[in-house]
Amino acid sequence: MQFMKMSYKGFDFDINPKDIKISMNKGTTKYNTVYDEQICKENGRSCVVVSGKGYLTGGDSAVKAFELVRVFNKKGSDYLFLPNSVPIKMLFTSLDISYSSGKDRVEYSFEFTQECNTKSEEHSMGYTYALENENLFDIASRTGVQIESIVKCNDIGDIFAVREGEKIWLI
Repeated sequence: MQFMKMSYKGFDFDINPKDIKISMNKGTTKYNTVYDEQICKENGRSCVVVSGKGYLTGGDSAVKAFELVRVFNKKGSDYLFLPNSVPIKMLFTSLDISYSSGKDRVEYSFEFTQECNTKSEEHSMGYTYALENENLFDIASRTGVQIESIVKCNDIGDIFAVREGEKIWLI
């Protein structure tokens, strides 16, 4: 997990958290038929939750912890950059800090929750329009269409350079 440093709202973790868990869930409904068969239907998905724990070390670990608390207290969402993952627009929803006296080490645990609309959207027209401040990752998340499919269907060189109102093909 050391390929890329985890970062959020300008705070770069010097050492990536020792544990990172990415939780994704799909809502489903199961039906039993009169023939003792079961039918399962997807009816939306939950927001992604990223949680984990780690530590800050060095003589300035308390200062780093204070900076992490400052980032936690900032309002609004931003992109969370994780090792081995695509950036996800998230809200910093939980932070626990534990100081050890006499040691240059501060332990922390965190939780981020994706900023998303959990309502499943139907796109029978095969396209959607970009909303304000959206990029292709946001559109993929909102529509439930894989980012790779959206990139193939659209002539957009930079996935972050989508303009509000731009027509985005989904199929």
